[in-house]
Amino acid sequence: MRLIILAFVVFLLISAGACARGPGEGCFTGAFLADKPDKEAIMNFERRYAKKPYLVMVFVDWKNFPGQEAIAAIYERGSVLFLTWEPWDAVTKKAIDYDGLLSGKYDAYITEFAGRMAAIGKTVFLRFGHEPNGNWYPWSGQKIGADKFVGMYRRVKDIFNKNNCTNVKWVFCVNWEDVPEENNYFLRYYPGPDYADYVGIDGYNWGNTRSWSRWMSFREIFAKRYSEVLPLGKPVFISEFSSASSGGDKKLWIKEAMRDIKKMKKVRGFLLFNLDKEADWSFPADKESGRELKKALQDPYFLQNGAY
Repeated sequence: MRLIILAFVVFLLISAGACARGPGEGCFTGAFLADKPDKEAIMNFERRYAKKPYLVMVFVDWKNFPGQEAIAAIYERGSVLFLTWEPWDAVTKKAIDYDGLLSGKYDAYITEFAGRMAAIGKTVFLRFGHEPNGNWYPWSGQKIGADKFVGMYRRVKDIFNKNNCTNVKWVFCVNWEDVPEENNYFLRYYPGPDYADYVGIDGYNWGNTRSWSRWMSFREIFAKRYSEVLPLGKPVFISEFSSASSGGDKKLWIKEAMRDIKKMKKVRGFLLFNLDKEADWSFPADKESGRELKKALQDPYFLQNGAY
């Protein structure tokens, strides 16, 4: 009986600690699981790591819309759509007409997109034209100029506002480093405080998978940029992150990463790339790295529900 009472008291203390978390505290757990995530993919993540991915990443390119099946699966599982909207043709890697976007060429499409997002009736996190401070996308500032990028971003959001699409939360997202550095500081592309609800930072440890890469800790990748975005006064997402499997200790990497995220108190959520794509970003549940991820996620600081 004493053991039962003791266990109950411990449970109450843990529960009280969890309930004592104030608004805006803790970090939402999120992941990119597949190009078209379904309920099974979301449930598999929860089975493997004993925590639901509250934020589920979906990518969509220009003239298209996120699939209704994926949207339904995400919200049926009690998760939230974190949508990356890319202004290009993802198959051909070709740019759209950015001057045309500014002059109204795509207003009908953007208006329909806004309507579809509003029809969801629940919160959607939207990052438009991510990583403008890199040089790999045709919408990057190095290719079209900062003024044009900012103008596009503002026009898209203004159309959403005009159509009362108030359930969308806007994420201005940058790369962890400016590529190239010269005349390319990420703040050149910031659309302003009225156009961003959150700031996202993307970064990866490529290990030794590329001729130009080396093994880098989470702190090496994110600490500097995190400190640079804080003066903007916006909550932060680690909007893409992961580690390759080659070149170092992946178990230690994810252990330290989760520890460092907890220290970054303005980080409101993360999106872990958990699959084999350009590199092996996966954390298999039967491997040491996956077991370490599961262990870290049991910390109640990492949330699978809650208010924004």
